[in-house]
Amino acid sequence: MEDSLSNMYRNSFNGLPTIREPVQMTSAYSSVLPSYGTKRDVGKALLQTLGAPSNAIRDRKAPDQWNAALNMHVRLSDKDKNKAETQRDASNRLIKELDQKTKSKQAEINRRLQDRITTVAYWKQRLNTEHAAICQEITNLSMSKKKTQQALASTELPTEVSHNCLKNRENREAIDLVQDLVDDELINELNMLSEVQKLLATRIGDSDQRLKNLNDCKSKLEYDIRDKEECLRLDEHCYKLNNGSAGLQQVAQPTLYDGHTTTVDKHESFSQDNLEKSEIARVMSCLQRELNDFSINKSNDELQKQSELVGSMFRLRLKELTTAKTNLDGQLEKTNQEISCVEDSLHQLREALRSKDGPMKVATTRFAVRSKRPNVEQTRDYVHGGLLSEINDISGSQEALKQQIASAEETLHRLLKNKERLQQDIEIKKKSIQIDEQQCLRLRKTLSWRGFRPAGM
Repeated sequence: MEDSLSNMYRNSFNGLPTIREPVQMTSAYSSVLPSYGTKRDVGKALLQTLGAPSNAIRDRKAPDQWNAALNMHVRLSDKDKNKAETQRDASNRLIKELDQKTKSKQAEINRRLQDRITTVAYWKQRLNTEHAAICQEITNLSMSKKKTQQALASTELPTEVSHNCLKNRENREAIDLVQDLVDDELINELNMLSEVQKLLATRIGDSDQRLKNLNDCKSKLEYDIRDKEECLRLDEHCYKLNNGSAGLQQVAQPTLYDGHTTTVDKHESFSQDNLEKSEIARVMSCLQRELNDFSINKSNDELQKQSELVGSMFRLRLKELTTAKTNLDGQLEKTNQEISCVEDSLHQLREALRSKDGPMKVATTRFAVRSKRPNVEQTRDYVHGGLLSEINDISGSQEALKQQIASAEETLHRLLKNKERLQQDIEIKKKSIQIDEQQCLRLRKTLSWRGFRPAGM
């Protein structure tokens, strides 16, 4: 614009006519000013005398040009003023629009911050709830594991008792050292205890793995909760900031605006994954606790049934042993009675045999005395025949008695042997009864099968 005005002024000045007529000087100035011959020359000389600049004397403007220039300046001034007013109005409108936009944007950011705080607080609440649940589940599973360990430890005494029962029953003697139902059930009990110990040890190992998973999930939840607490603290601080807050400063680091790589979806999916993994770990832990309880209860029931079966076998065996001993005692009593009777019979037979000595002596003496009769008096008379018959009868009686005595003595010997066997068998039965009743059953009474089930179950 300044260039166009300069050109316009230059053109207006260049359009003025050049004064070439000589100026006549009056007498008053003739002595002072040199004579130029024209009026313009006189003016020039006067300007030079007054020290006017050289360009001022180069061109002169006409009044109409002056008026035109003045009007042009007025018009330009009005135009610039109007333009300035328009620009000022536009600036005011722009200031108001930008101010309103800034306030609206700041209000929008505040609303978004409030929404974000609400969202993060919601996720934090869910994480806290899940964290409390998983902490409780860790406690529950730890208690279940402890109960399982107690149950496993409770199998040590029954195992030792069963081994001792088998060991004690090895002290039975002779025919009583038999592989009976008691031995079979004791062996079954030991096998069952071994299987239960393996099962409970497996349950304890599985519980350890579940506890490890729970603790891993708990750690992830704690890390996520700490991050969200820090996020809430920062966002709440940002939400409380306003244009009049102290400590505000303009941050001009572009990296601050480019470093956020996690999207909202990734943020929510991260927490959702942590929650889902934690829930799955809790569900698996609940199943593990149910398995532990089921294994303990099932094992307890089976072992209790087996223990009752072993006790029944012991009582049945003791009844058999007691009955056998009672029968043997009865047989021994009968044998003793029979031995006494045989001994009495032997005594009678011996007395009877001794009683035949007198008649035999009398008969033989008579026969010997009559054999001394002289000559023809040696007659085989009836007395002679009678003596021979008597001697033969007495001799036969003695032989019969001797045979009967020998038979009775043999019978007595067999009875005594049988008595000895009965006594030995009775002692064996007594020892077997003492082993089963005093050593085994009394030992098994120390077992409290309810104690296998830990307290609180």
